[in-house]
Parts: sequence; structure tokens; C-alpha cells
Amino acid sequence: MTDAEVRRTVPAWIWGGALLAASAVAPSALTMVAPGGGPVARVVISALFAASLAVFAFGVRGQGSIVDRRPGGVIALMVLAFVPPLIDLVTPATVAEDQVASLTVVSYVQLAIAAAAALAAVVAIGRADAVPHPWRWAPAWGLAVIVVISVTPQIIGVALQGRAVDEFLWLFSLGSLVMLAVPLALGILAMLLGARGLAAPSPQIYPPAA
Repeated sequence: MTDAEVRRTVPAWIWGGALLAASAVAPSALTMVAPGGGPVARVVISALFAASLAVFAFGVRGQGSIVDRRPGGVIALMVLAFVPPLIDLVTPATVAEDQVASLTVVSYVQLAIAAAAALAAVVAIGRADAVPHPWRWAPAWGLAVIVVISVTPQIIGVALQGRAVDEFLWLFSLGSLVMLAVPLALGILAMLLGARGLAAPSPQIYPPAA
């Protein structure tokens, strides 16, 4: 008799996915509940996003790390989770005219850190043998979609040099929708994979194990 295959749920993926999905829908929910609460909304979103990445990086009770707790992947996820929000937190909301140039540099540094950490994280997830194939590459697909939809309007704007830009304003709206849809989709996927669980062999019944 061959071993029967059973599946065990992965709580880390369920909780991490729920937190990630919540970080995606939080802006709309907070806008309806507390209009004009921009700073509070940013803090809540950053907290949810950071918590989701922490759960994905370390797992729950040592189980369910999507990077198999490899140092490179854990560091990349933690940098992505905490460094950009910390930079945003210490950046003043209102600035003097002579501070604009320096804050522009800070914003580019923040973007570069986030991009590098995101790229390192998706590669680490894809290379780790933690998430079933092909879903381990889903974060990379999501990152690629975000990059394309973010860069395309900029390229079109530069090419047109201000001419007929109104015809492409829908691209900016599409970009905002993608920024919401990608983490929401990844969060839902993580919850589904966590609920489906991972295959685990049951104890061998017959013949007796040697």
C-alpha cells in the first residue's frame, strides 16, 4: 500500500495574504471612513504591508516562510517592509523652497531602495523551494506589471512633450488601479495557497516501514 497524501494548511500564508490584501483595500476604506486622513492612512497602510512581509519572511511559529528563511530573502523583505516607510515617516509633509532639491534626492533614493529590495525579494521567493511552482514566481509577475504600468506613462509623456497628453490620462488611472490590484491579487493567492496547504505524506501503514 502506498502512502496516502494529505495536505496541511499554511497559516503564515493565510495571515500574510490577509494582511497584504488589507493593505491594498485600506486606502479606499479609510477614505470612506475618515476623508482627509491622509497621514493616518499612510501609517495604517505601511503597518499592514510591513506586517504582511514580516509574516511571509519569518512564517508563523517557524513555518511558512516564502523564502525558506534564507538570509538574503529575509533581508530583502525586511528592507522593502520598513526602510521606505521610515524614510517617508521622517520626511516633512511641508518643505521650504530651498529644501525641494534635497527632498527630491531623498525620494529617488527611497524609490531605488524599494525597487532593489523588491527585485531581490521576488528572485529569492522564486528560487526558494517554499511556494509551489509556478506560483512562487507570482510576485515577480506582479512586480513586472507594476514596473511596466508605471514606466509607460512616463515614456509617453516624454515622447509627446506635452502634446495630446490628455488622450493618455487613462494610463495614469490604470496605474493607480494596478497598484491596488496587484497586492490584492497576491494576497488572495497567498490565502488560497495557504488554505489548500502543502502535501505531506501520511505515516506508512502497509507494509511496515523498515
